[in-house]
Amino acid sequence: MEASADAVHAPTVAGISGNPHDGAWSVALSGGYPDDIDLGYAFTYTGCGGRDLKGTKQNPKNLRTAPQTSHQSFDNPLNAALKRSAETRNPVRVIRGYKLQSRYAPLTGYRYDGLYVVEKAWMAKGLTNGLMVCRYAFKRMDHQEPLPQRDLDQDDDNNKADAAKTELSEL
Repeated sequence: MEASADAVHAPTVAGISGNPHDGAWSVALSGGYPDDIDLGYAFTYTGCGGRDLKGTKQNPKNLRTAPQTSHQSFDNPLNAALKRSAETRNPVRVIRGYKLQSRYAPLTGYRYDGLYVVEKAWMAKGLTNGLMVCRYAFKRMDHQEPLPQRDLDQDDDNNKADAAKTELSEL
């Protein structure tokens, strides 16, 4: 809510802010997809859509975290915004949230972590259910303050770093 009130990231729920014409203005990393990999200076991000917003019998109110039930698409306006940002190379503000399983996530709340460029946009099979998702590779712009880090389980970090090196090797 503070990021929205401070005009850093307008949506109070959605992870992507922008439009297909201008591109994305900001993204929030908050651990919504297990496919996302965060190395601090670079990360992969999964687009939005493909979730049944009616919820489930077990969790009818938690609409934004429902399981993915259909393919994502660049036809979704927010996914198209990030794809446009990959084309224009305009900077995108990045907010990290405490729910993100990353050494770069804050312990509480949300934090503005600087400007990144969308290096690449592509479709890929999701890790959890095999449905297609929109993927984006972000890279942090130079000449910014170093990112704060916290301690996490070293083995988990090593596994994610190996996977990230493979996926981000084309940057």
